[in-house]
Amino acid sequence: MTSNARVISTKQLTRYLERHRLLDETSGVPPERFLITLVNRALEFVPSRVAVLFLDDPVSKEDDRSRNELAVIVTAGEIGEALVGRKARPVDGIAGFVYARGEKTAINFVGGAAALSRELDGLLGFEVQNVLAVPVVIESNICGALALLNRRDEEAFSTRDERLMELFGDTLSLALQNLLDERRAREVARRDSLTSLYNDRYFHRKLQREIERLSGTKQGELSLLFLDCDHLKKVNDEHGHLAGSQVLREVSFIMQRVLAETVSLGCRYGGDEFTVILLDQDLAQATDVAEKLRRAVAEWTFLPMAIGPGEPALNLKNIITMSVGVSSYRAHCPPGAPPAEQKNELLKAADAALYMAKTKGKNCVVAAPPGPGAADSVPVILKS
Repeated sequence: MTSNARVISTKQLTRYLERHRLLDETSGVPPERFLITLVNRALEFVPSRVAVLFLDDPVSKEDDRSRNELAVIVTAGEIGEALVGRKARPVDGIAGFVYARGEKTAINFVGGAAALSRELDGLLGFEVQNVLAVPVVIESNICGALALLNRRDEEAFSTRDERLMELFGDTLSLALQNLLDERRAREVARRDSLTSLYNDRYFHRKLQREIERLSGTKQGELSLLFLDCDHLKKVNDEHGHLAGSQVLREVSFIMQRVLAETVSLGCRYGGDEFTVILLDQDLAQATDVAEKLRRAVAEWTFLPMAIGPGEPALNLKNIITMSVGVSSYRAHCPPGAPPAEQKNELLKAADAALYMAKTKGKNCVVAAPPGPGAADSVPVILKS
């Protein structure tokens, strides 16, 4: 890896790689190092002055690729940071044309055309003479382009260079696919098979890491929600466990929809219990989120469609509700205590608050009072 490679900020890179499902925090290889290595390898295949990797954004991606927007993810070679993070349309330059068409292209006399775009070409600091670009493929879907600018030691890219870059494009696609497969295997191991939420094992690992991150600092916050489905046993007894399982799937959907605007991790803790780790949310903010979840479940009509052949839709309304207990790091974890002890206090506080919510009639949110081990005088949002 050369020292002059450039990559977008961690936050930006995370967004693009998450959306291409290429990022997993448990991976042993940081994604930025992985991409920088690949882009530098292209310069080894075909010595050129600059290499530029574009990716599209799957969230806003359209079937007509010419209408999408590409972002510069990584650059390598004789170039600074000016291009990294910049965006271009496929119609703006040769590299975008390769993405839109899905075919490798070599242009040995750029002339009045733009290699990347008029704006981006102007930031290069040199005149582009020739371009060789190949599409980037993930899971048989074209998601970007890798472009080499200005062949070294020769005036033009040769037919051999085109063959080498085509081979490199296949290798790049295979490397990305292998990375995706590896991360999917990891993902299966940490997901609950019924609800697709994270499982309890991953929940404990993630909570421990986040507490270790906050421990010893005065910045940052996290809160914890313990949730329990009220009256699920009644559904199981009256309509069968297949209906009960579908209710849990629908609760998972409700949770993901309500939590979409938060930085959070929703988990199925076991049976009809769920947990949520909320980052950057204090006790009051987390209580508001918990109330949104409680209200959404209470207002939901469960099983609006048949769950099997010959089975009627049940349309269960005003039956399934949610009891929620809330705790937070700053309010309930002893300052200076070991992270393992802090984690235990956070869990105990949320669990005690959930128990109180159940004893107060269910379908309510209880925020644990500040201080480790506190159990009295708990503020309650009563059921509506």
